[in-house]
Amino acid sequence: MNNPYLAILFWFHLMGISIWVGGSILLPLVIAPALEALDPAARGKFMEAWSRKYTPWVAIAILVVVVTGILQTGRMFGFAYLLGVNVLVIKIIVAVLMIANGFYAGIVLSRKVMALAPKGTPPSPEFLKAQRLLAMHSWIQAGLSVIVLLLAGLLTAG
Repeated sequence: MNNPYLAILFWFHLMGISIWVGGSILLPLVIAPALEALDPAARGKFMEAWSRKYTPWVAIAILVVVVTGILQTGRMFGFAYLLGVNVLVIKIIVAVLMIANGFYAGIVLSRKVMALAPKGTPPSPEFLKAQRLLAMHSWIQAGLSVIVLLLAGLLTAG
């Protein structure tokens, strides 16, 4: 092992990415379709429980990814590298978009959906619209995740 410090940074970075990106891809591909088997009330309960459990983990993961990313950049490239247009800069821009989209979908839209959830009555048009918007942003998050992973692959391939 040539550089144990950098190896440890990579490990923490990959652990953070695994939690953050894993959930981002898992939600629209597996969890949302599986929820179709449940009645609407059970879906709401599940999503509330999922959010309570996943949100703290993803917040920590994002913090770990940002801190280790800064440390890796300084060690591998130097911060002057960020002044140009390159794969790392594009990856950082996409990651910032992921943070913004994840905050909007996970905090703003999910709370709106929970607040508008029907209580024994047919769902309102506002609820259905908020639900569709949340699904769309989940897919956007998954797409941004795939792009970040592709850019990370390009960076590590040299």
